[in-house]
Amino acid sequence: MIRMSATDVARNFSSVINRVGAGEEVEIVRNGAPVAELRAPSAPCGLSSTEWRALIASLPAVDDEFARDVEAARSAVGPPTGKWRRS
Repeated sequence: MIRMSATDVARNFSSVINRVGAGEEVEIVRNGAPVAELRAPSAPCGLSSTEWRALIASLPAVDDEFARDVEAARSAVGPPTGKWRRS
């Protein structure tokens, strides 16, 4: 595991991420004290392309009845009645 200051990690973030992606682990320190560790995830996130295609293939086909249901739902909701809320 390599040690890097938080400042060095921030300045070289892309390079640090590339190193982590290649299997290195990085301990991030601030004022000499460890504050975080970077490492590759233990399990991949999301679906593979094969799993995605299988999921899409398993969905029911879209038909005219579906399109009518969507239009009915849009009509039931109606147009927006006010401005977007601002934070």
